[in-house]
Amino acid sequence: MTEKGAIFSQNVKQIAFDSEHLKKMRARYDFFMCVAEECANHYANIELEKSRAFNIRNKAFKYYDKLLVDFETNFMNNGGTVRWARDAEEAKQMVYNILSDEKAKNVVKTKSILAEEVGLMPYLEMKKVNVTETDTGDFICYQYNERPSDPSHSAAHKTKTEIAETYSEKFGVNNDLNAKQLMTVTRKVLNDKYLNANAAITGADFIVADTGDIVISEDEGNVLKSVAKAKIHIVLVGIDKLIPSIDDISVLLPLSSLYEVTKIKSKSYFTIINGPAKDEFVNQKIYVVLVDNNRSKMLEKEQQRRIMTCIECGACHSVCPVFNTIGGHVYENAFPGPVGVIQKIADGYEESAHLATLCASCHQCEQYCPMNIKISDLILRNRVEIAKEDGSLLGERRVFNFIMKRVENRKDMDKTKEFINRLELKQLIKKTWGVHHEMPVFPEKSFSELWRSMNESEE
Repeated sequence: MTEKGAIFSQNVKQIAFDSEHLKKMRARYDFFMCVAEECANHYANIELEKSRAFNIRNKAFKYYDKLLVDFETNFMNNGGTVRWARDAEEAKQMVYNILSDEKAKNVVKTKSILAEEVGLMPYLEMKKVNVTETDTGDFICYQYNERPSDPSHSAAHKTKTEIAETYSEKFGVNNDLNAKQLMTVTRKVLNDKYLNANAAITGADFIVADTGDIVISEDEGNVLKSVAKAKIHIVLVGIDKLIPSIDDISVLLPLSSLYEVTKIKSKSYFTIINGPAKDEFVNQKIYVVLVDNNRSKMLEKEQQRRIMTCIECGACHSVCPVFNTIGGHVYENAFPGPVGVIQKIADGYEESAHLATLCASCHQCEQYCPMNIKISDLILRNRVEIAKEDGSLLGERRVFNFIMKRVENRKDMDKTKEFINRLELKQLIKKTWGVHHEMPVFPEKSFSELWRSMNESEE
């Protein structure tokens, strides 16, 4: 096991047996299942729509090089600027350079999983940039100096009482405020930031090749508020968000909000930006920073690249029994859960080996995925690749090969007594299964021995 894997294992042990944590995660799971029950009823044929969505995203892989150039050309023709970042360091540096060149002193930021992935907020704070997170969930997490635990519901791991106590310390309000009052305090704090913002940093749901458009969805209206007065708008987006045509959003956007908790079962706001606003009030500049950060490596993998069709609805980790045991903070990924486990292999086998075991193969994630991604199969594919390449697993492979040869032949199995079989099994799984479970016990007689004795007695 690598050093990172050992640290990960220790963190899992600490959180997996925290009863308070498990109680919160269980409540979160139950809430999602209540929402998900009626979602399929919004479509006459949900499976057909899922197939259409997957095909839209998947066909872009064949023409990515051309489509990316088409987007750049069309967006620049609309008056915007495009920058290309190969990795996280380049992306952070580009965003900082833009803010520095434009002399932006007050910056607001909206929810962006990619920004979490590259570590943008800590980097800008290190550079002494005055930046404020405007998504309510993320805003709460940053009051604790934590990253979001869940891309869909960032502060789901915090209780109302915990948030009220923190707000009391930070903003001088009463420590017994209810949820509505806490939201009022949050809006009041953020409204001042919107009014004084020189620059806004947002993510994007999709970028469109044939029109050069940027598609953004939101629930709170903080994106619209952030970009309304800001003279500089920076869109940080991965190359995997590219779609061929603006017509495709009629399929993709409804599915992306399939599991919304609102009564209308949809995101509240959809914004399509095709260039900077230019009027008598605002003379805006828009920069799109296109980030690779190992996405091209993932696209090279014929099987695993299917995960790049993900539209980040959050359904997979909401139903994942592993995620609902250990939570999102244990993962190193900005997008934790099954999707993050698959994507991590692009960072290398040493980085992803310890995550590849985080799957119970229950296939619940596939049942709820609106893109019909065979997530469990892709995690299994990761395991196969890691097992072939990871030298530290050589000893385990030899043990498994020995065991498999034994169990292939019933006579060989029967040659040894039950205590020898039990000893072999104990040596194999005592450090994993045997830590928190009772070890299985072999019966004194094998099935074949019992069968023979039964037949002999009948004769």
